[in-house]
Amino acid sequence: MKLLKFEIGESSFRSLYPGFQVVFRDENKIRQEELETFGPFCMAGLNGTGKSNVLEALAAIFYHLECCVDKFRPESLRAFRRDKCFPDAYCLEYLIQPLSEAPNAENFDFVRIIKRVGTEPRMYVCKWRKGVRLQNISLRPKSVNGLQQAAEGKRFLPDIVVGYSSGENEILSIPFIKSRLINFDKYCSDYRNKYRYEEPENSLIYVDETMSQAVLLACMMFEKKETTLEFLERELQVRDIASFRMHINEQVLQESKVSVTDHIVDIVEQLKAYATCWYRSELLNESADVSCPVLILDFWVNDQTKEAFRLLFHDALSCFRFFQTLYELNANFLPESIKEEVYTSQGVYTQGKLPEPSPTQDVFHFLDFMILKNVGTEKRAKKLLLREFSDGEHQFLHAMGICLMLKNKRCLMLLDEPETHFNPEWRSKFVETLDRSLQASACNNLQKEIILTSHSSYILSDCRADKVLIFQRKDDNVVSVQSAEQANIRTYGTSANLLNSRIFQTTQTVGDHARRSFDRYYSRLRKEGCSKELIREIDDEMGDSIEKELLIGQFIGQ
Repeated sequence: MKLLKFEIGESSFRSLYPGFQVVFRDENKIRQEELETFGPFCMAGLNGTGKSNVLEALAAIFYHLECCVDKFRPESLRAFRRDKCFPDAYCLEYLIQPLSEAPNAENFDFVRIIKRVGTEPRMYVCKWRKGVRLQNISLRPKSVNGLQQAAEGKRFLPDIVVGYSSGENEILSIPFIKSRLINFDKYCSDYRNKYRYEEPENSLIYVDETMSQAVLLACMMFEKKETTLEFLERELQVRDIASFRMHINEQVLQESKVSVTDHIVDIVEQLKAYATCWYRSELLNESADVSCPVLILDFWVNDQTKEAFRLLFHDALSCFRFFQTLYELNANFLPESIKEEVYTSQGVYTQGKLPEPSPTQDVFHFLDFMILKNVGTEKRAKKLLLREFSDGEHQFLHAMGICLMLKNKRCLMLLDEPETHFNPEWRSKFVETLDRSLQASACNNLQKEIILTSHSSYILSDCRADKVLIFQRKDDNVVSVQSAEQANIRTYGTSANLLNSRIFQTTQTVGDHARRSFDRYYSRLRKEGCSKELIREIDDEMGDSIEKELLIGQFIGQ
């Protein structure tokens, strides 16, 4: 999909006031090569200017739309209202490729979704640039031969909406947490109704610390390390995945008398056949005072293992979606009262409402996830636990893995500061590495949209000026947004210091603490002159800093 415009209506959202809008693309000026070329949108600005709020609003809107169009809605979602969203008034416009058709830059559907306070959202669709009138598309599920089917509008929504934050952005994660619970409830309902197992219906996926292991596994099993994953060895010294263990607690499924895995027993049986070895043991659930069988599957990964996974799951996303289902089964211990409380939450304490499962309550997790990594000057391969990797290495793997896994899907990726833990070199390489990896995978850029927030001038210098959105808070406290191109700021290839000055409004190249020392000594030099004692004092405090040489140079040898 390709975003065109997002506007807040008569009801505000967080720091975004009525009338706030972001114009991603001017529909009348779109060039075909821009649609076909890789280029994420980067939202930049000072803290508190509403960048993350835009990601949060988009996530909340698509969560509400999914609840409107999806055929399944759990009983515990009683509080859901089709006419109530947060934000409760908005206009969203985007282009999206038609389902089941080969991607084509001339074959987009234009979608406009409008919601006003107290009314249901309305979707209007037409063929882009064909001079056809907008048609009102239903967002209500329908019944065919007694079976519920998703609304017609489902096919004009993105297939996948991904959320990722390098820190704890709970507001961004709220709709994704709710989606996980909906997926779990649908899993239970489908099994009780004897429906065939399918991947989760809801499109929202939040990649947190646990889910990221499934992302990495799916990519490393399906992508080619010589091309697509070449960046892993080049930047992270990662050669391959060595082994991993799956831990499945076969406890009783909520409100039933069957095992939690009975609905996916065919896939589990095939995984047992592909495993290097497997066994069962008993685990005491102390809260219920009962023992549960635990299935342990060990995989020593080689080319045959990867081929087996490719037979079982036809692509990386299908593989990930299965493990997503297993992770979502970890909600099996939650009572309906807690789920209802989460579904109605709009605040910043949603995660606090969800108790963490104990090891005996957990249905699924990975253990002993071992990675082959080059270490030392000789680059000798060594097996390391994935948990031993640094925060920056994890973040690099997460961001790259997400984009590769969804390379040819109609998707919207909402990445909140994905480079926070990167060193300066990695920040300068992030966009280029992502582009090269996607090119190596024969990625189709018409399908996806990547929106990220960043405070890194290195990231901005790799983005075209029309893709850098600058957020500023005016004197009246209202936030405005314009592209760097509109502000006559060149970004692509521009130095970090210049971008810091123009976009982040800072001219300093050193920290405030050191700057105060320089200013203090400058004042003393002017008053006292350049004595040996003062030079020695400056030398002791400032060491070999360039600023010290510049400071003293103004008073010596002139």
